[in-house]
Amino acid sequence: MEAKEHWFLPGFLVLAMVIAQGTTSKYPSSPQCYKKTEKATTYTCEWTKSGSMQNATYELFYKRSNSAEKKKSLGKNQQSYIFVNDDKVLEKVPVDLWVVAYMGNGSCQSLSVSVRLNESVKYEAPQNMSMSRSSSNLTLSWVNKEVKNHMPEDVILEVKFRRLEKTSEIWNTTETEVKQAMVTLENLQNQYMYQLQVRQKSKHVKRPLWSDWTPILDVPTEIQNHTEVKWTVEDFNNGTRLLNLTWGTPPYPVSVGQVNYNLSLHIWPCQLKLKNHTNITTTEFSVYVTYSAVSGYIFAFNKVGKSSQTHIFVPAKHLTYPRKSWPDDKLIPRNYTPRLKKSCLEWYKLTDGETQPPKVNISKMMNGTVEETLKSIRQKMDDYVRYFYLVHKQTDGKPQTTEMHLMYKKEGAASKAPENFTVNVVTNSAVLHWKPIPVQDQQGFLTHYEVCYTRSQNNGAHIGIKKCHNISASKTEYLIQNLTPESEYNIYLAGATAAGSGRNISIHILTKPQHKSITGWKIAGKIVLIAILITICLFIIKRNKSKIFPPIPHPMVAESKNYRASTQDMYEIKEEVHELQLHDKSSQDPNPEEATLLEVCEDENEKSLGDSSTPDGVSDPLTSDFKGQVLSLETGGPSQGEIDCEVTMLMYRNGLVFDMKADSTEDVGMPL
Repeated sequence: MEAKEHWFLPGFLVLAMVIAQGTTSKYPSSPQCYKKTEKATTYTCEWTKSGSMQNATYELFYKRSNSAEKKKSLGKNQQSYIFVNDDKVLEKVPVDLWVVAYMGNGSCQSLSVSVRLNESVKYEAPQNMSMSRSSSNLTLSWVNKEVKNHMPEDVILEVKFRRLEKTSEIWNTTETEVKQAMVTLENLQNQYMYQLQVRQKSKHVKRPLWSDWTPILDVPTEIQNHTEVKWTVEDFNNGTRLLNLTWGTPPYPVSVGQVNYNLSLHIWPCQLKLKNHTNITTTEFSVYVTYSAVSGYIFAFNKVGKSSQTHIFVPAKHLTYPRKSWPDDKLIPRNYTPRLKKSCLEWYKLTDGETQPPKVNISKMMNGTVEETLKSIRQKMDDYVRYFYLVHKQTDGKPQTTEMHLMYKKEGAASKAPENFTVNVVTNSAVLHWKPIPVQDQQGFLTHYEVCYTRSQNNGAHIGIKKCHNISASKTEYLIQNLTPESEYNIYLAGATAAGSGRNISIHILTKPQHKSITGWKIAGKIVLIAILITICLFIIKRNKSKIFPPIPHPMVAESKNYRASTQDMYEIKEEVHELQLHDKSSQDPNPEEATLLEVCEDENEKSLGDSSTPDGVSDPLTSDFKGQVLSLETGGPSQGEIDCEVTMLMYRNGLVFDMKADSTEDVGMPL
């Protein structure tokens, strides 16, 4: 009965306070007390503030459950939580807890809750989440701050996830027990991006509480391809170069949540360590370098992993000039002697005469000069082998190459002859072609090529004097002129260094004979042939002229004397045909009367023509084919006999008669 009265009174008071505050006022939530680890000695009690009492002062009370003892205060502040130190009484027995909020002259109390404090543990949310994707699996790992407070590694973990492209869908949730701060989600689609959240709770207490959820994490796809790097070098011609590196932007599924790059470069030859540039967020990088080779690597990484490394190599600026070698034991004079306190000398043997080996030699002397350093390393060099050395220092914080040379400890003649020696021979000249001597076989700096040739007989004996020419070392062909046609020659080719000419290669040639000029004879023959063809064509045309070009008759016009006397101008008579009559005379002979008349007319015409004079003394007698075709043009009135003769003379030998008289009174023949 006393217990019922004990619980009735506080409940009634709380209800009365709520009614007194009105419907817009809310009391704080019941307190929740817990330890952050199983072995922690401090409790955290937290509650939720009411909306209308954000600036209120809160006080936490407790008392033993089912007892009539007075309440005790555990603390007072304006926050929504209070830290309570460990108390053996509180830890072992159940207690009632509640919160009272004070606002002005009023106050309100939350509902009480009965708990045993040592049974409640609430971990912090997982911190420093890291992810790794491989195929269809996603591995999560994290760090718990409470590990140093003896937090066990085996916990109960809950993960919820969904596709990033489908944020409106329901979360997929999985709960599992883990023994380490790591969990693997299986059967995910590797080509898709995801979102996820994680929380955890203890498995070693009676009343574990879930931790807060981690913030939403975006999970990109893994980086499949390595980073492709392009580089360019800007040479300032003062021993310093600007190296520019660029690479492409990764695609969207990979770049979700940011892609960074880790770049490591060996840019200062005097130190063997690489200089690391981590967390590069851009796709370009520039740095000053020396004339020495630059090496390094780069890889991209995102939240779920990293790409494979891409090796970077920028070759040294090799020179063919200037070049130096030691004659005997004499040192090479220099214009200056830089101290190596903040510099170094880099030197190495060229593996094939041109390529830098993977490992180079670095010589650093705090109190030595370049000359002294070269003298000391000379003992380590081989004869007839090409070396390359560079001197580096830092100027205004920038690396700089102050000297660079190719060098030999000792030079010798070339050990091999030029390769692929060929000759193109013509009548009086020959063109030589060859490939250069490999650098490792030159055994010194090649100064020139030497070409020698002599004329020889079939038995090999020399006829002429040996002639030699020096050719630039950069040339690979040469033209020999003024050779004798149809002659034998021996040609020799060798490379020369400061030590002399090396091994030579020879070739035997035979010049071509002199070709006789046949161009004139060809032209003359063509002209003669054309002339013969023209002559044959003219002959054929002349023989068949009458068939090819049949004769066209033309009448001869006899001028009258009176007309010539009246005018000296030629008057062109236009003939006009008004009527044409044909008579077939071939079937019968002319009667004696017509024959007599024809002869008479012919005689008269001949006389008439004989008496008339032609202009300018030109004579145009009538041919036998055109007899009887004369048309008289005299102005005087013709006699009857003349008219009959004119009619009779219109006959051809084939028996046809053409009547040209438009006003003839006689009907001769039949009209057509």
